[in-house]
Amino acid sequence: MRQPSVILIGGAPMIGKTTTARRLAARLDYGMMSTDDAGQSIRAVTTPESHPELHPMSGIDYREYYVSRSTERLIQDAENQHLAAWPAVESVIRSHADWAGPIVIEGWALMPEAVAGLNLRGVASLWMVADDSLLEQRIRANEDFWRGASDEELMIRRYLERSMWHNNRTRARAEQLGLKVVYLEPETSSDELCDLCLRTL
Repeated sequence: MRQPSVILIGGAPMIGKTTTARRLAARLDYGMMSTDDAGQSIRAVTTPESHPELHPMSGIDYREYYVSRSTERLIQDAENQHLAAWPAVESVIRSHADWAGPIVIEGWALMPEAVAGLNLRGVASLWMVADDSLLEQRIRANEDFWRGASDEELMIRRYLERSMWHNNRTRARAEQLGLKVVYLEPETSSDELCDLCLRTL
C-alpha cells in the first residue's frame, strides 16, 4: 500500500511521538523532523523583543519556568508559541507535499484544526493520546528533565497538568474533526505501536 508522502504525528509532550516517528521513518525510508527543532531554529533568529511569544523561557532556567508559572499561564504560553511557529511548520509540510520528498514530522506544536485546514493531497496525520496515568508515569520516569528544580514535585505537577490538558484537547479536537487517533496502552511496545500507526494510516 502506498503511504502518504507526509505523515504528521501530534500529541502531548512525552507521549512517545519522537520514538514512533523515528521508527516510522526508518520503516518507510522517510526523512524525519520534530517541530521542537523547528521552534529552536526560529528562536535562534528572533529575540524576546521581536517575538515574545516564541521566547517564554527567556532569562530563566526551564525548570524554574514550570515552578514559577501557573498551569493556566503554561497552557497559554504553549498555545502562543504554537500559533507563532505554525507558518514555519506549515511551510515545511507544504514543501514536502509538493517536491521535497517524503517525511515524518512530529511534535506537539501540530494542532488538529490547523492540520485539518491544510487539505493537502498526500498528507496524513495521526494523533497519539493516552490515559493521564500513562503520561504521569512517563514524566516521572524522565528524571533528567525535572531533577534539580527548586520544587521538583511542583514542577512535575505543573508540567503534567499542562500535558493532560493538551492530551485531552487533542483527543477531543481530532475526534471532532474526524482525524485518525491512536490510543496508547502501557503494555504496547514501540514496534507494536509502529505497526498500529501503519495500519491506521
